[in-house]
Amino acid sequence: MNYQMITTALLAAISTTWVSAQNQRLPVDITNTLRIEYDDNVFTTGTGSSASKVDSFKIVNALEFLVDTRQDANYLGVRYAPSIAWYEDRPGDSTDINHVLDLIASRRFSPISFFQFRNSFRYAQEPELMDNDVTLRRRNDYYYNSANASFERQLVPDRTTLRLDGRYVLLRYEDSDVGDFSDYDRFVLGSDLVYRVAPNTDAGGQIRYQSVQYENELRDVDSVQIGLVLNRIFNPKWHGDFRAGIEFRDADNALEQSSEAPYVEGSFVFLPVERTRISVGAGYSQDLSPINRFAQQTRTRVFGRVTHPLTAATVLNADIAYAMGNFDLDDSTSAFDPEVHTDGDETALQFAVRLSHRINVRNSVEAIFQYTDLDSDVRPNEDFDRTRVSLGWKYSL
Repeated sequence: MNYQMITTALLAAISTTWVSAQNQRLPVDITNTLRIEYDDNVFTTGTGSSASKVDSFKIVNALEFLVDTRQDANYLGVRYAPSIAWYEDRPGDSTDINHVLDLIASRRFSPISFFQFRNSFRYAQEPELMDNDVTLRRRNDYYYNSANASFERQLVPDRTTLRLDGRYVLLRYEDSDVGDFSDYDRFVLGSDLVYRVAPNTDAGGQIRYQSVQYENELRDVDSVQIGLVLNRIFNPKWHGDFRAGIEFRDADNALEQSSEAPYVEGSFVFLPVERTRISVGAGYSQDLSPINRFAQQTRTRVFGRVTHPLTAATVLNADIAYAMGNFDLDDSTSAFDPEVHTDGDETALQFAVRLSHRINVRNSVEAIFQYTDLDSDVRPNEDFDRTRVSLGWKYSL
């Protein structure tokens, strides 16, 4: 698709949105975002690669359709967001077309029981995917779907609550050579039993079962987590969540097939002033491996997020996350060659700042800065850093 076709498509999308705006009784909320971005590493090329980094300006136009309805105890929400991106100077195909489809359905059966189903579908023509905060990078188009269901019931009203949840995730790459190493199915089933020990404090136990199955079976893992959960509201402006326990893993194709390790996660939310929100957290656990040579990684992660209104119409958002994964020889698979490969650590840093300004009820503008850095002992040729800067205009009906 050439530049003229891209321009035509963008203008058509904006024109359609503008014409539709004349109808004030739309059954669907429509938003159009036009963004101009500079990306200094469009292929996330590693510093050890024989290829050089490719930078490019790009134009991205994204439509968003949102439908939600609430009737009595039922709620249904659907969001569809197609987008097209044109790269000024990217070798090969200069355009990407992506699709996002999200669905939320819930029902409150009674004051003490509640059910919710959430599904997220992604089709993307990009070399980067985030799953469970782990970056999976392949130069190939992919399909990704995550289906989540949860049920909550108060066994003793306002005192004891049982929560059941399940998740099924699948990832499929269009290229069979990539899919043979990276396609997977992930199934999670869990339960929490929580007791209100004080007006502002809930504590209880949890159990989680997870099964991850890859196309080539090298990273297949079954695991069980058993632990404790704690939720506390310290005051109206400060509350926290905490979970900790032990995880038992069975990886049939790892050098050490069975293992157990502690896990711990905690997060705090601060509301210092009106409309300002600060979130911080940290975690330590065993996790999926983005590298075929290891069945799993031991991962430590810390993160922070700030949302702060500078004025009534201007809001600043900042996010930072730092993760360190340890890849041990005991977790290596048959793809590991001791004469070529090594174990070690891998660190990932992600930082983003977003400044948005609402011009009026329908128009807003935003500026975004994103930085990503990967430093790895186990795949040093793929170390990379990436900076993206963009300016966008959003029009809402």
